[in-house]
Amino acid sequence: MDGRIVALAGGSGFIGRAIARRLVAVGGIKVHVLTRNPEKARAQLDLAGVEFVHGDIAQSASLKDALLGASAIVDAIQFDGYPVENPRRGLTFERIDYGGAVALVEAAKQAGVEQFIYISGAAADENSAHPGFRAKGRAERAIRESGLAYTIFRPSLVYGPEDKVVNGLARALRFAPVFGVPGTGRQKVQPVLVDDLAACVMLAVSGRGRNGTYEIGGPDLMTFDEMMRIIMDASGHRRPLFHIPEGIMRGVGGLLEKMPKPLLSRDAVTFVTADNACNIKPLVDEFGINLTPARVGMAYLAKK
Repeated sequence: MDGRIVALAGGSGFIGRAIARRLVAVGGIKVHVLTRNPEKARAQLDLAGVEFVHGDIAQSASLKDALLGASAIVDAIQFDGYPVENPRRGLTFERIDYGGAVALVEAAKQAGVEQFIYISGAAADENSAHPGFRAKGRAERAIRESGLAYTIFRPSLVYGPEDKVVNGLARALRFAPVFGVPGTGRQKVQPVLVDDLAACVMLAVSGRGRNGTYEIGGPDLMTFDEMMRIIMDASGHRRPLFHIPEGIMRGVGGLLEKMPKPLLSRDAVTFVTADNACNIKPLVDEFGINLTPARVGMAYLAKK
């Protein structure tokens, strides 16, 4: 793969940074991170072998130019505040997840890019009532019908030392005497270590999983309550759990989503209370990866 260029959209985000590091570590791959602000992105990921190029999903011409010379594009875009939309700033699932994927597909075809790798989500479904799940499902269809070689990954909850969700939960446990779990706490999750996802993306760039869609989660299917207990054990901060009814959370979300910078929304409540179980067998069979158990992967929380 000497000299091969892989373009990476969303490369300055949590998942994107892990993917960039894994691709560079392989050797022989140059990573071009597409970003609206190269200088700001460089401050978040200053890594040898990574070049930052201007590319904005709202400016199709910039995307085509940014993709020239690349043999593959990885779409790992997430908007600021995800999964809480901010329509005032144009940060919506429809515009970013679906519209961004369509813009990248068209630019990739124009630039002669041969391969498209998409980071979707475990609950992606173009017929879903939830805008996020629906947008990712529609993006998947656009990619499958593009004529490009593709690999689609559908991760469950992605965690790692730099993530906001698991680290945020651990931080809350540290300072709160009790912890409120969204919904019943029985929603299914299958947390996947970001390094495992990045490893699968690297293998896809190398040719594995061509024209396939793969769910990816950790080896352990658990409830949200069970995940919280693992986080408590790993961080050393055990707290009593109580459950916040989804109806109450949606009511609060309905009020907060009207703020200029909303901290919660009704759709975000649906997002965190939905099941995110995965069938990982096809992924393991194709990529031959040993997925990291949550109790092993979350051991870094002891240092937080």
